[in-house]
Amino acid sequence: MRAVRRTLAGFRAARSGLPDVSLRPSRPLVHVSLGALTTAMSGLRTAVEDVYREVVAALLAIDCDAVVSAGDLAPHLAHLPGVGPHIEVVAHAPQPALLHRADLFVTHAGRASLLDAVQGATPVLALGDLGDQPGNAAAFARRGLGRELDVTAGRGEIADALTALLGAPCHAAAMCAARAELSRLPPLNLTDIRDSLSERPGVPWAGWVEEVCGADSE
Repeated sequence: MRAVRRTLAGFRAARSGLPDVSLRPSRPLVHVSLGALTTAMSGLRTAVEDVYREVVAALLAIDCDAVVSAGDLAPHLAHLPGVGPHIEVVAHAPQPALLHRADLFVTHAGRASLLDAVQGATPVLALGDLGDQPGNAAAFARRGLGRELDVTAGRGEIADALTALLGAPCHAAAMCAARAELSRLPPLNLTDIRDSLSERPGVPWAGWVEEVCGADSE
């Protein structure tokens, strides 16, 4: 197994559709997203909404600008006291583009979101709870790429963590170093993978890789 450079699909890298939040030059910009799937799952929606409410209250306490991407929960959160114009709640936002502008990212610590953060060199406050998310959050905290909190953290604890992260430039510097490290990795080469798998005829993905390579050459 070897690491390769991550390449964003064109539709994810697009910068169009950024939320119309009223940015103030003197205030930091925070992006919040706790995962699109969790907001769409009925068994998790109530718990995730509670987390979003605590995060929004923490954002209001530190006087920042923020874009809160809340999926199906957006209509429920958009009417919270204090929301707008400097805290914009939307269903979806072009996350990779937004993270190139944001100063901090509050995330559920899913792998794709953390990679978006690295490519945007944006420190994270990770509130992971499912699957590999707590481990991902802990790994980023160990490398100085942000901080982790338990998903049950209250607004006061979240506000303290936000303030500490925004006031410590070492996290942004660590993210810049991580982005540079990621950019030095070789790109994904499907032809190399095809050639490697052709020597192992029992591998079930060999045919799929052959089809993709063929499509790319047309």
